[in-house]
Amino acid sequence: MTTPPLLEVQGLDVEFTTPDGGRLHAVRDVSFTLRRGETLAVVGESGSGKSTTALALLGMLPGTGRVRGGSVRLDGEDLVAAGEDRLRAVRGARIGMIFQDPMTALNPVLTIGRHLDEVLRAHAGHAPAGHARAGGARAGHAPVRRDRTARRARAVELLRLVGIPDPERRLDDHPHQFSGGQRQRVLIAMALAGEPDVLLADEPTTALDATVQDQILTLLGELTRTTGTAVVLITHNMGVVARACERVLVMYGGTVVEDGPTAEVLTRPRHPYTAGLLAAVPRLSTPSGTRLTGIPGTPPDLSLPLTGCAFAARCALVEDRCLTTAPPLTAVGAAVGGTVRAACLPAAEHAEPLPPAPPPARIDRPAPGAVVLAAEGLHKTYRSRRRRLTALDDVSITLAAGETLGIVGESGSGKSTLARVLAHAHPADAGQILLDGRDVTRPDRAELHSVRRRVQMVFQDPYASLNPRMTVGEIVAEPLRAFGIGTPAERPARVAELLRLVGLDPAAAGRHPRSFSGGQRQRIGIARALAPEPAVLICDEPVSALDVSVQAQIVGLLTDLQRDLGLALVFIAHDLAVVRQVSHRIAVMHDGRIVETGGADELCERPRDPYTRALLAAAPEPVPVAARQPAPRTTEAVTV
Repeated sequence: MTTPPLLEVQGLDVEFTTPDGGRLHAVRDVSFTLRRGETLAVVGESGSGKSTTALALLGMLPGTGRVRGGSVRLDGEDLVAAGEDRLRAVRGARIGMIFQDPMTALNPVLTIGRHLDEVLRAHAGHAPAGHARAGGARAGHAPVRRDRTARRARAVELLRLVGIPDPERRLDDHPHQFSGGQRQRVLIAMALAGEPDVLLADEPTTALDATVQDQILTLLGELTRTTGTAVVLITHNMGVVARACERVLVMYGGTVVEDGPTAEVLTRPRHPYTAGLLAAVPRLSTPSGTRLTGIPGTPPDLSLPLTGCAFAARCALVEDRCLTTAPPLTAVGAAVGGTVRAACLPAAEHAEPLPPAPPPARIDRPAPGAVVLAAEGLHKTYRSRRRRLTALDDVSITLAAGETLGIVGESGSGKSTLARVLAHAHPADAGQILLDGRDVTRPDRAELHSVRRRVQMVFQDPYASLNPRMTVGEIVAEPLRAFGIGTPAERPARVAELLRLVGLDPAAAGRHPRSFSGGQRQRIGIARALAPEPAVLICDEPVSALDVSVQAQIVGLLTDLQRDLGLALVFIAHDLAVVRQVSHRIAVMHDGRIVETGGADELCERPRDPYTRALLAAAPEPVPVAARQPAPRTTEAVTV
C-alpha cells in the first residue's frame, strides 16, 4: 500500500495587487507532493515564484498577496482553508521556515538566546492534537517548554548542532555580533527548535562558506533520515541540489517548467531553461579567465497577461507555436526515482535530453598594470566589556589596476573586516594602506572624500544596504550628488545607463527596493557602487544572493568593466568556483590571517595549506554524487 504524502500542493495560484490597482500573477498552477524524509529542491531565477510559493504554504504572503486558487494539504488537512489561529499552531511546530535574509529575520535588540528561547517556549515538545511525530522525537523535549534551564541547555545544543563555536557564551550576544554566515546558522537552529515535520528552507546556505555549507547539508540529511522530517530546499546553488536532494522542481515565470529525479534533471535536462541554468553554473574544475554563460534576456513581467510559453522570448529553440500556446507540464521520460516532466512543446514531442552546452569561452584579459592599492601589516581588534576579538592579524595584500584578487575563507575569518578596512568604513588599529602610492591609512576629511570616490564597495546584504524609503533612482543617484558628478538635469540619464549595465529596466528607477527580489536588489547595489567611476571596487559577496544566470551576467559585467576601464577588483566570496574563474590571484583567510596566496589556477589545483585543501574538498559540484564525509571542522574567528 502506498503511503500518502505528508504535504500535497495542487494547482496553487498566488497573485498580488499592484499599487496602480493591477494584478501580478506571481505563482501559476504549481503542484507537487512531499513524503516523510524526502528533500525536494526548488530552483529558478529571482522572481520565478520560489519564495512566494513557500510563504503561501504557511499563509504568510506579504502585503496584498493572496492565494487565488489551489490547495495545500498537510496530512490531509487543507491549510489554504484554515483560519489564522490554526495556521499559527502549524507554523514552527508542524512546518518550520528558514528565511533567506538573516539580518531582517532577527530582532537586533534581542540576544540570540532570547530568539531561541521564544521558539522553544512556543513549540518545543508541543505536538498538535492527534499528531504523533515519527520516532517520538517531540516527546523527549516536552519538559523544555516549562523549564528555563532546560530551554537554555537546548538552545546551546541547537547552536552547537549548526556549528556555532563556543555556544554557551554566544547565546548572550546580539545579531550584529555575528557574521552573515553565523546569523544564517542561528536561523537554522531556530527552525529546528520546534522539530517540525516539514522544513521550508529558503536559500539556507546562500551566506555560508563551503565547509559550513557541507556541515549544514549533512545536518539536514541526518535530520531527514533520523526523524522523517521532509525538506523543501529553495536554492540557486546546483551543487547543493546535487548534494542534498532526491527530486528537483524548476520554476520560471511563476510556474513549474520541469521536475523529476535530481540525477536525471541535472544530467539530462529536457527544458531549455533548465539547460540554460546548468550551463551558467560555475565549475571548480574550470580554469581562471573563463566567461560564465548567462541566459540572454530577462524574465517576464508577471503583471502583464502571459500568452504562449513564458520562456519563449529567451529560448534559442523557440518555434512559432511557442508564442501562442502555453505548454502543459507533460511526462517526457522515465528514470530511476520517478518520471521527468517538462512544460515545453518540442520536448513533449521528442522526449529526448537537450544536447550539452558548448564549453565556456575564454576571456581576453590584458595583463594587470601598476599597483593601485596596497596594505601592509593590517591589524584590527574589536573590544567589548566581555571579550577582545582579533579580526585581522598582520594582513598584507597588493592589488594592481586591471587585476582581481579573490579572497576566500570561512564565515568569521576576517574577509568582511578586511573589505571594510580597505574601504575606510572601519579604521585599522595598525598597519598601512597605500592608494596610488599615497599613504591613506588615516586620511583627513578632505582626503577621505577623495579616497571613497576612488574605492567603492558592494555589500553582502542587499536588504540592509539599501534605504527602503528612497526610490531606486535616488539610491543610484546618491553617489553622483555626493561627489558632485554631473548636473541635476544630467543625472537621470546616467542612472538609466547604470541600471541597464546591471540588467535592470531603467523604468525601475521610480520604484522602491521592496518591489524587487533579493537578486535584483543586489544589482541595484552594484549600480550604486559603479556610479562615481571608482578605480577599486571591493565586492563583499556580490553574487551570493543571485541565481546562477544573473550571477553569470554580473560576473561578466565586472570582468568587462575591468577590461575596459582598468578597474581593480577585490572579490570576496565563499563560492570557490566563481572566485577561481573571476580572479587572477586568490588569498585564503583563516582566523584573521592570510594562510595561503597564489595564482587562481595554481592554488585551486595544487593547494599547499591544509585549510585550503579542506575548503576545496567541501565545495559542491553540480553533478549528483554519492554521499560523502563532512569536511574537516575548523575553528573560526568572529566578525563583529
